[in-house]
Amino acid sequence: MSENIDYAEMLEIPVNTLNVTKKRSRKKKEADSDLKERVVERVNERVTRGEREEPAAFSAVDMPEDGMAQGENMVDYGEEAQVFESAPHKPKKFLENKLLLAEFIAVCALCATILLTNLFWQESAINTFFRGLVSPQETVQEDDRVYSELTLGSVVSDAEIECTVSDTGVLTFTGECSVYAPYEGTVRNVAEADGLYTVEIEHTTSFTTVIAGLTHAYFAAGDEVFSTIPVGFSDGASPVSVTMYDNGTPISAYSVSETGDIVWNV
Repeated sequence: MSENIDYAEMLEIPVNTLNVTKKRSRKKKEADSDLKERVVERVNERVTRGEREEPAAFSAVDMPEDGMAQGENMVDYGEEAQVFESAPHKPKKFLENKLLLAEFIAVCALCATILLTNLFWQESAINTFFRGLVSPQETVQEDDRVYSELTLGSVVSDAEIECTVSDTGVLTFTGECSVYAPYEGTVRNVAEADGLYTVEIEHTTSFTTVIAGLTHAYFAAGDEVFSTIPVGFSDGASPVSVTMYDNGTPISAYSVSETGDIVWNV
């Protein structure tokens, strides 16, 4: 059976219902029922007149504003028509380009300045500033205590070795033993003469000690020393002298106890 005959027979059947499918729209649905009735009436009129031609397409009058037919059995796909508007293209302002160019030139100039000063001016203010950021200098707090505020220990490891103190404040002893600093501090100088060593120790900013006549010196300049660790050794072949100073002046106001500790007389 040809398609024309099938179509003709379909047109002879009165139409009572019509299913129209559309997608959701934001427009009002006032013309939904009118559209359905008009479509049904047109189809019935053509069947009554015996028209066999193909139905013409709906005109713009029959279609709602959103271009979608609506009916009783409507399927809603849950989609809404959206209109995408492209943002208007705004040309870049000439002033903005000038500002970006000026900032770029300023950054380049700063980099060039830092490079040149690093090469030709090592002690410049900017180099000093950046070195401080990379490796900040440690703040060293000075010890300004006076000698009378300190508690001293013994300078010999053997309590049987006799220590004497002269009127000028020079402590001497002779014997084979380890020699200690009377108080902790930092070695400032180590000197050697005729096979014997002299060690200068700084305890505070004003208090220092000089130990002379050592057979061996265990530390070098810049090392830290403690009253519990020997700074040298004496083989007993020559006397060892210990002199303490307050701002370069020998200290004589002290004595040695029975245990060999140094005691202030103030």
